[in-house]
Amino acid sequence: MPGASPVHAGSVLQRLERTGLAATRALSGAGLLALMFLAAMTLVDGLARSLANRPIEGVRDIGAVAIALAVTCCIPVGLMERSNITIRFIESFIGPAAGKMAHAKETTWVLKIPTAPFIVADLILLALLAFFPAISLWLPTLLKS
Repeated sequence: MPGASPVHAGSVLQRLERTGLAATRALSGAGLLALMFLAAMTLVDGLARSLANRPIEGVRDIGAVAIALAVTCCIPVGLMERSNITIRFIESFIGPAAGKMAHAKETTWVLKIPTAPFIVADLILLALLAFFPAISLWLPTLLKS
């Protein structure tokens, strides 16, 4: 902002960082709800197996999707809080082109739900939420100027 005082610019960026942190914490809460849902489904499936000898079909598939969603929801808050995380993808071992091909036709085990739409949704969510961590990483540099 030309002509704006550094104190005013800093307070705007600090408010933006606080807002981003609050938003990413709420998103991580959604990830926690996904994990709690998975835990409840696993419990009900276990009880159905032991008491009625009738497992719930697809719990494993839904669990895979819930875990992917939970992880994706928690990454932005880790970035906002400047935590250290490491993510290793299959692409790092077999190359990006082969990695895309490996995920393109992948489905869940029992229900045969295509996983590609969930991967795309995760990537879009990460891209949308990258704005707030970027601000938090640049904030100290911007405040010094």
